[in-house]
Amino acid sequence: MKKIMTGILSLVLMLNLTGCGKSSTKTSAEPSKELVVVDWGGNYTDVSKKARYEPFEKKYNVTIKVVSPTDYGKFKAMVQSGNVEWDVVNVDADFAIRGVKNNLFEKLDYNVIKTDGVDKKFISDYGIASETFAVAISYNTDKFSESNHPKTWKDVWDTKKFPGARSFQKFAEGTLEAALLADGVEPDKLFPLDVDRAFASLDKIKPSVKSWWSAGAQAPQLLASGELSVAAAWSGRVLAAKTQGSPENVEYNQALIYADSWVVAKGSPNKDLAMKFINFCTTAETQAEFSKLVDYAPTNANALPLLSEELKTRLGQSTQSAKQIVADVKWWADNYDAVDERFQKWLLK
Repeated sequence: MKKIMTGILSLVLMLNLTGCGKSSTKTSAEPSKELVVVDWGGNYTDVSKKARYEPFEKKYNVTIKVVSPTDYGKFKAMVQSGNVEWDVVNVDADFAIRGVKNNLFEKLDYNVIKTDGVDKKFISDYGIASETFAVAISYNTDKFSESNHPKTWKDVWDTKKFPGARSFQKFAEGTLEAALLADGVEPDKLFPLDVDRAFASLDKIKPSVKSWWSAGAQAPQLLASGELSVAAAWSGRVLAAKTQGSPENVEYNQALIYADSWVVAKGSPNKDLAMKFINFCTTAETQAEFSKLVDYAPTNANALPLLSEELKTRLGQSTQSAKQIVADVKWWADNYDAVDERFQKWLLK
């Protein structure tokens, strides 16, 4: 009986050990890491979750914590105090250059981040563009038709031919370029900006400007209500309003193209994972999925064949799209503070 009981106990012990071994194998994966990503909030976050964050979490077994909106003051204070909680931050492309002077970023690892298909204008040592957007001529379709509306910035300045109130950004960037194009400067000679000439041109349109907007939703709302005839507005916001039935549309000719960029905070707790995340977001497939959900164009040209012709036309990326102008973010990075200070003083005159 003792031998039988001993045998049974031995068998039970072996089974338990075997069971523990199998259980250990199932749970051997490391706990999910957390990557903190900072973006602009609102619909941008919602779309990013679907196209970027959730697919990345699934692929790399990580959890992404989203913080919004991007706050440059907080960013700078966090890095300078050495108490860095952020990993990847979405910033304006010119800030990705300006912030280098304050040692805010980790240098990007281009052995990990692949740049095939990405325009070199959108790549720097410390930042790479996430998507592009346009400051475009936008108009109320009850006042102007598709065939008869302002098609150049010179037309926007022509309030006799195209009457009605105007609206521009309450920032120098984008507004000075429009003023120079309206004054006859050729697109390929736009930079470096002739700042004095730009302000002289702005003096001419200022009496017709009803509002200087600081939030992207303002111009589309005023266009929809009919308070504005024409505005310099973010194309994505206008197209979103158009989709919801608002009487407004975008003219892509002479649209000014800008980009947001991914950067990695200096002292990021998860620097290596941050590089993998940026690489994931830069791929053609991820960028195409993002553009399918929101009206921002990809920075990776290899994403365009993955989009429908209808969507490429909507984003101003079809082969028939009118000529657009990519802003010189390096010039703005070097001159932004002084020029915008002058612009804000000019607004008060």
